[in-house]
Formats: sequence, structure tokens, C-alpha cells
Amino acid sequence: MSSDLKSLKCTLLLPIRRVRVDDSEISSFAEYFEMLSNAGCEVLVVDGSPANVFAEHENAWRDVCRHVAPDPSYRCLNGKVNGVYTGVDLAACEKIILADDDIRYTAADVSRMCELLNDAEMVRPQNFLSPLPWWARLESARILINRGILRAGDYPGTCGFLRSTMKRVGPYDGDVLFDNEEIVRHFALNGATINYALDFFILKRPPTFRKWIEQRPRQAYEDFGMRLKTALFLALLPTLLFLSVASGARAAIWFAAVVSLVSMSITARGLLRNRAYNYFPISTVVCAPLWIFERSLSTYWAIYWKLRYGGYPFGARLLSKGTGDAWVRGGRIQSRMLAREQRGRTLNQRQRQNV
Repeated sequence: MSSDLKSLKCTLLLPIRRVRVDDSEISSFAEYFEMLSNAGCEVLVVDGSPANVFAEHENAWRDVCRHVAPDPSYRCLNGKVNGVYTGVDLAACEKIILADDDIRYTAADVSRMCELLNDAEMVRPQNFLSPLPWWARLESARILINRGILRAGDYPGTCGFLRSTMKRVGPYDGDVLFDNEEIVRHFALNGATINYALDFFILKRPPTFRKWIEQRPRQAYEDFGMRLKTALFLALLPTLLFLSVASGARAAIWFAAVVSLVSMSITARGLLRNRAYNYFPISTVVCAPLWIFERSLSTYWAIYWKLRYGGYPFGARLLSKGTGDAWVRGGRIQSRMLAREQRGRTLNQRQRQNV
């Protein structure tokens, strides 16, 4: 792919790995890469697929992207992170957009990300899902619950950052499952300026049902570093069973109703925050109790993986850590940063009202 470097806005970095050839996906990606190129992106695909799959990708994508293999000198257990490091080394642009393979930027999204990176060293947007089969509605409820509780909003599958900042802050922990948030907290821990763009929504394609099922224990495993959250999900089903036996079905029903109402209220808050209702159907709110029940079951499933295998399988490797070195300290810095920003916005609003 030949491009005039002066005309490029950014590098779109996509780490990918496939174990088999999927002609439909290859064609879809080719169209997507061409659109990104026309939008001013250097499209850099770091492909960790086996040789035969890599060759098929190369034949299909060589004219619409820069297609390379991961640098073998990087040896993180999470192979995706090896792809990130390789891409940062090779990127032609200072502004880099890192995206999972299910993320879909538009030309307008690329332009806005580049504009936001003029004033920040990292931009962390939000995701929304489309289309919405029933399991994607449960996942949408999870996104909105996080938006309703967490100052920083939900954990997206994409971010933008400056290449020079990545070089300055150094490598992040690549031996964890939750790498998307690990890089953000690593930047926060090392003093980077981060824009938590809660009103910037990027499309995420939902997984197939089979893939969604595979992701259930993994997402719960990633939460093990959040001990209170994990404890709450572990307690739900035993509490429901205890109330049913000790106090009868009515008590259990009341408990389930309270949990449902609380989860729906939090989801509604996430829906209203920054007008997320423009991207999520209001009906997502009623899916919140179902997601709570699913995550409670999945937490026990993840514990089985932990006890049985000592970690969680990631391709041919076993990852024992859900979160990494920057999770706790970086999270504290992130929380303080967002609290200061919130106080600043509140003060500005009061000053405008008094004028």
C-alpha cells in the first residue's frame, strides 16, 4: 500500500490472529481497510496467524493495508500485546488508534479521535453494540451498568494515543487477559494526560453466540482483581438459595426483585449519561437483571478454571492474571484525575450560574 505520509492523519493499528481462513471476514476487512485509508489512516495490521492463514490475508489485503507479522523478540503471554508493541515500532504516524478486531471506526470517528489527541496523550472512548441479538443486549446492559457506576465509564475495546508517549511510558504488562484497560492504567500511572471521552461512542460488532459463550468465564476471570465486585457476584446465588430455604419463596422473590430494580436503575443512569440513549435502545434497561444472573454463574465458571488449571487459556497459552501491574495504582490515579475534573466542571457551572 503506497501512501503519501504527509496526508496521513494517524495509524490505525489492528493486532489480529486467526487459526483458519474466513473468506467473508477477509472481504469485509478489505472494504473496511480501504475506507480507513481513504479517511487518512495508515492501516497497520499485525497478524499473528499461522503461515497459511497469514498468506491468504496478505494476498487479500496487501493493497489496502500494511500487513506484517509480530516481532518475535516480543514474548508476552498475551499475543495481542506483542502485536501492539510491533505496531508501535513500525507506525508511520505520531497518532495511533489501537482497536480490537470487532471495532469499526467511521471516517468521522477517525477525525474526532485525531482532534482529541491534539490535547491529550491518550483518548479512551466508549463502545456501543450493533446489531443486537439477545446476547448482545445483555452485553449492552453490562456496558451501561459500568457507565452508571464507574467515573471512567465502560472499558472499551479501543483507544488512541501518541506514539511518543508510548515510547516514554514504556511497556505495559502483556501477561494479562484484560490488556485493553491495562494499557490505559499504565499510561495513567506514568503521568500521561488522558481524555476519558464518555460522549464519544465507537461501534463494536457483537460476537457470534458461540464466541459469546466462550467469553463468559473469561470476562468474569478478568474481574478477579476487583475483589468486592467478584465477592458480590459470588454471594448472589447462595443468598437467593438461603432465603428460599430459610424464609420461603416470597423472601427469595423479594430479594431478586430488589437486585433487579437496583441493576435496572444503574443501567438507566448509564443510559442517560452523556446521552448514551442515542446509541443504546431503552429496552436495554430490562436486560440488566439477566446480565447480573449470567455474571454470577460465570464467576463460578471462572473459579473452576482457576482451580482446575491455575489460569485461563488464551490460545495455546495459560494466563494466570486477569489484571496486571498497573491495575491498582493506575486505577487510583485515574480515579483522582476524574474526581478533580468533575470538581472543576462543577465549579465552572456554579460560576456561570452566578454570573
